[in-house]
Amino acid sequence: MKKQIALLMVLLTLIGCLGSCGSNKKNEVYYLNFKPEIAEIYQRIAADYQKETGNTLRVVTAASGTYEQTLKSEIGKSNAPTIFQFNGPVGYRSWKNYCANLKDTKIYQALNDTNLSIQDEQGVWGIPYVVEGYGIVYNKAITDAYLALPGRSTNI
Repeated sequence: MKKQIALLMVLLTLIGCLGSCGSNKKNEVYYLNFKPEIAEIYQRIAADYQKETGNTLRVVTAASGTYEQTLKSEIGKSNAPTIFQFNGPVGYRSWKNYCANLKDTKIYQALNDTNLSIQDEQGVWGIPYVVEGYGIVYNKAITDAYLALPGRSTNI
């Protein structure tokens, strides 16, 4: 439930920031969803948003592994997504011409760490909604035994 509420808050804030962009249908926000695993939650958010505002939130979810291809197809249409995701600084390079400056928005001001946003000297172009971390897990006993071998192939 907490995740649903958090997603709702992020999405509604973004809609408030970007409501004038994208969809050319009156009172419609078009959201292209990157994560199929939470598509059902976004459909519930869309229904709640419409009840609260009278506006339509159309959520389209790309099939797993096809988001970039779907975005490329959709962005060229006259009814392009109002809100979409890109994958960090690498994705920003591909989609920067379609991004609105979010520097003066409430969602940017609410960030605990603005360094996680995608920004440059002209503005803020992406707000993080998922931050993933990666690491290496190793077995210290095995690693220490290997590093103690006289013929090892590394000097770590």
